[in-house]
Amino acid sequence: MKERRGTQTGRRAEIQAAGCLGQKFVALTRCLVFRLTLFGFIWWGLSGGSFQDWPLGLFFVLGAAVSSMFLVPGQNLRLLGLLGFIPFFLHLSLLGGLDVTSRAFKPSLPLETGIIMHKVRLEHPTARVLFVWVVSLLPGTASVQLTDQVLRIHVLDTEQPHQERLKDLEKRIQALFRS
Repeated sequence: MKERRGTQTGRRAEIQAAGCLGQKFVALTRCLVFRLTLFGFIWWGLSGGSFQDWPLGLFFVLGAAVSSMFLVPGQNLRLLGLLGFIPFFLHLSLLGGLDVTSRAFKPSLPLETGIIMHKVRLEHPTARVLFVWVVSLLPGTASVQLTDQVLRIHVLDTEQPHQERLKDLEKRIQALFRS
């Protein structure tokens, strides 16, 4: 009987550790409010800013927020890091788009394509995934493969200072997450 009770307690701890549910009440409430706000903004954007469908939207926003608490663990994001990262991210998106557009309309621009390697120093799993995704927004880059700590990146111009940009990106992503 003791083994069974210990197993149930261990299983409950595993379930709680898998998401926000392992946190204390205040942290749990903060997590839920954040997710409700996030999914509310997403719904608002998808509905074109209309409040006409909010009864239906509220159902989906609540469902998404609650289910995400079970499925996606809390990330311990720093609000100041996030506020600093958003303009950086938008700037990168714009530069990356302009780079691709200019190369499409001016085929005479030099191309020195190649593969570069970058040692990823981020430890947080979500930070590593975010880094791999955002690398593709840097002008002329696309993430190819992440093995262990090394990211292979396809670049359009090997003469660009990619390593400096990647190190800057890593610092900014690291600033998003609490240790």
